[in-house]
Amino acid sequence: MSENTNQWDEETSETFIDYGRYMVPERERQMAIMVALLPERTPLSVLELCCGEGLLADEILRARPEAIVHGYDGSARMLAAAATRTAWAGPRFIPQEFDLGSPDWRQPDFRPDAVVSSLAIHHLDGPGKAALYRDLFQLMAPGGQLLIADLIEAPGAAAQALAAAQWDEAVKARSLAIDGHTAVYDFFERDAWNILRHPDPMDMPSPIHDHLRWLADAGFTAIDVYWLKAGHAIYGGQKPAM
Repeated sequence: MSENTNQWDEETSETFIDYGRYMVPERERQMAIMVALLPERTPLSVLELCCGEGLLADEILRARPEAIVHGYDGSARMLAAAATRTAWAGPRFIPQEFDLGSPDWRQPDFRPDAVVSSLAIHHLDGPGKAALYRDLFQLMAPGGQLLIADLIEAPGAAAQALAAAQWDEAVKARSLAIDGHTAVYDFFERDAWNILRHPDPMDMPSPIHDHLRWLADAGFTAIDVYWLKAGHAIYGGQKPAM
């Protein structure tokens, strides 16, 4: 995003609602992967961290009619959009405003069978990510699944430049496929949304091997990377069953 932006605000939320489908590589495929990896439980309790406009929550609720999704987000605008999108599901979507980096929400009155998150955890620094993974391990139900889709830092300048170029290519291709022109890609470039090329103080992606180590240190098992492209990855692990 533009160099004058150092925090996520409601204007940024509006921009992402408008242009997220262009900016997130293979967004539909990413959501399908996360839905496919949810545990087979009835009922299924899902905690989504930074649910945004409710796209993933909507996919989960449609694919899993036994699911209840607790959608947490720090943006009132995003929560309103998510509630509107999932209104058809009635009480199966429960919105809640929160601060991702605060510990205040990390002792909920329910035990989620799955925790999912998209494009959010890179806003925490390394120690913050490690602490989050420890807290998620504690609050999840035994046998639960953690699934995270997020930006990652490449291990080295050449790999980072390659990932940044791949992200540009993905946004340009998406812009052409949807609109037949590159106006959204031009905006993406002009406003410096490619944080792999234009670092921003609010964005602190970490290397994938750091994430996997922090997950293991927290106690997760069956840790894996399920998808990776253009500096974006889906990774996670399981809390052992008791």
